[in-house]
Amino acid sequence: MKQNEISPNVIVELIQFLSPDINRNLRQQALDYVIGLSASDQFNVIFQANDFLLGRSLCRLISEDNTGGSDILPALINATATDIVCAKYVIDNTELVQRCVKYCRDGNERCSLNSAKLLSNLSLHFPEALYDALMENWEDFIGNTIKRLSDSSSCEDIEYLGYVLVNLTSIANVRCLLCEKFIRHILPLVDCEKKSKRCLIAIDILRNMCFENKNEEETFQFY
Repeated sequence: MKQNEISPNVIVELIQFLSPDINRNLRQQALDYVIGLSASDQFNVIFQANDFLLGRSLCRLISEDNTGGSDILPALINATATDIVCAKYVIDNTELVQRCVKYCRDGNERCSLNSAKLLSNLSLHFPEALYDALMENWEDFIGNTIKRLSDSSSCEDIEYLGYVLVNLTSIANVRCLLCEKFIRHILPLVDCEKKSKRCLIAIDILRNMCFENKNEEETFQFY
């Protein structure tokens, strides 16, 4: 075993504590270790090892945990940030993705921020699959997200949902929908003096909309 490499036996033993039936304090200690480990370069390998043993345990725990999994999501966020294999495993977990979508849709105070961060990662790797999941559980995602971006009182999670929308503009149907219905709602977000995160999100959306050639002239008529 290489120096600093985690023993497979350690992971197997650790997973025994990742269960809703385990004492909460013991489980939290195990989760804290996993979340710390998730920041390491080798976490993607650990996440996938033994047919995704750790990944499967984390996803199952989120689905079974009555607290909503807010303290578990950071590990999945780190795992899916850059690794497409980990992201594919997570997005294929339909129940988990649906739960995260609903947390964001309903503005769940405890879970919406981390859920939005995870959805942002998934939308970067698999925009079409996430778009399908959004349409099943949050049909008005696009309009609702733009409305929330315009609301100065909305919370930090909306910025990550904005990143989701930016990533979804890689889909032609989404670009067409934005061009047809939402340009007038996006433009007020562009404030080049402030250059806030929401302003930059709006600029990215508008830039990507320009790839929809048949609507390009119409888009720039509003400037």
